Amino acid sequence: MAGNSELEIKLAVSDMRLFDIILSDPQIMELSQGNVAETRNFEALYYDTASFALQRQGISYRVRREGQEWVATLKSDRSSGGGLVNREEWNEAVKGPDTAQLAFAGTHAGDRLSQAIGQEKLQVLFTTSFVRTTLILQTSGGSLVELALDRGTIWGGIGGTPICELELELKQGKVSQLLELAAWIAARWHLSPENLSKYARGLQLLQSGQPSTEQPAMPEPAPFSAPPLLTTLADRCIGELFVLQTDFREQGAAPEMVRALRIQCRRLRSLLQFFQPRLQKEAWQLQLDRLRQWGALLGAIRDLDIINKAWQTFTGRFGPVVSASPLWRHILTERRDFLAEDVLHRLSRGELTQMIFELQAWLYREQEALDGAEESAAFDGFIRKTLLQATKQLREDIEAVDAASGMKKLHKLRIKLKRVRYFQEALAPIPHYRDEEFLAALKRVQTAIGKIHDAYQIKSLLDQVDAGGVDEKFVLEKELFLCWRGRQVTEQMFLLAKAREELRKATKKRSRTLASLRSGKGGKSRHYPDPHEPTE
Repeated sequence: MAGNSELEIKLAVSDMRLFDIILSDPQIMELSQGNVAETRNFEALYYDTASFALQRQGISYRVRREGQEWVATLKSDRSSGGGLVNREEWNEAVKGPDTAQLAFAGTHAGDRLSQAIGQEKLQVLFTTSFVRTTLILQTSGGSLVELALDRGTIWGGIGGTPICELELELKQGKVSQLLELAAWIAARWHLSPENLSKYARGLQLLQSGQPSTEQPAMPEPAPFSAPPLLTTLADRCIGELFVLQTDFREQGAAPEMVRALRIQCRRLRSLLQFFQPRLQKEAWQLQLDRLRQWGALLGAIRDLDIINKAWQTFTGRFGPVVSASPLWRHILTERRDFLAEDVLHRLSRGELTQMIFELQAWLYREQEALDGAEESAAFDGFIRKTLLQATKQLREDIEAVDAASGMKKLHKLRIKLKRVRYFQEALAPIPHYRDEEFLAALKRVQTAIGKIHDAYQIKSLLDQVDAGGVDEKFVLEKELFLCWRGRQVTEQMFLLAKAREELRKATKKRSRTLASLRSGKGGKSRHYPDPHEPTE
């Protein structure tokens, strides 16, 4: 990439024997266009002050021996998580670690480094030692991508952690082609993103190995420069999704991870839905449908988690009256295990990773088709107009709902609330779009309707079990359980009435603020049928 920037994708490899398979793959050899793989030994020292001053500024500083040469590198290491990473990077050849800092003297990078260090002194935090094999690939579109395979160890604290990863760095060409290549590699060898850089993993090693009270915090995502592009918003959302995908696999589809991953898929859907007027309709519909399919897979597990949690609460209060583990719960637990294993299998095969990289590549192709300067100038106005229209429509929908509204109508309102809330949260790093009061009002109504909806879902699931034929004890326990849930629904209805009125006022205020922004005066800061949508 031109200038002082690095644009790369990092994929985790669980077995380094895969390296030889990748390098000898006929399609990889074809993409190499006759280029020969090179292997070098790298050793690096990562520095910071005793108070982690560089880390707090989102900077990583290392000195690395590459073969017989030493190179000092300064990076802006704030990252949104996994997937596509775009960072500032400065490299200077040096004679060794002792003189490395002087290499940046008089430059923007050097000034930034000196300002962050202040009166403190640099010290070695941790080291890395690894073997890197690189091969230049040329995509069908003509972009040049460096494939790097790293294997080695990060040493810090009282131990080490292994390095086994694949990096794809764009050297020349289009971001969309880098993403398409990553999608193909992830699918072919069942890989998922490595969400942490070597620097971030080294910090984790220190956190686990140092008893010191002065612990490094992990890098925070960098704030947006206003106005961002759609790809900027999507990159951050996708990075967080990849982090949750890793957590989901590591925790074996734990209920909280099912919920979190499902919500993140919905956040990405909300972005696409808000920006539909700027996107090619047929491709947009395809990407939305693919996200919706993953939402349905996760939603089926989530429904079973809801009934399980509710039953645990119920038996905690009425244990002597009901069975601790009734037959129907065994049936639903078996169904939950089956669904969770299916999702875990799909994730292990890289299916979600491939789909998300392909979606991201499509967004970048859409972006590349536009003129950059014109897009940046128009983007902020489009956001304001779209958010204003959505807020006004939401206010009308809120006023059309009352205590007599059926569950189906309430559920549709909840979906609209989520869309606006997720879009509003995506824009939160832009100061003039931040509105915590509006977000809180959205969440209160969404939560109240959600709890009412959960009660309907529980009845629907229990009715499915009942259809198979069970004993009288089940019927009695089911009725007691549903009566208890019915009382909670009544409580939520009262809370909903108050929250609805608060949101009505908040949307009115929010509309005025957005209209003011759109006029330049300044200001303060189609749902498709879903298997989880209730019937009347």
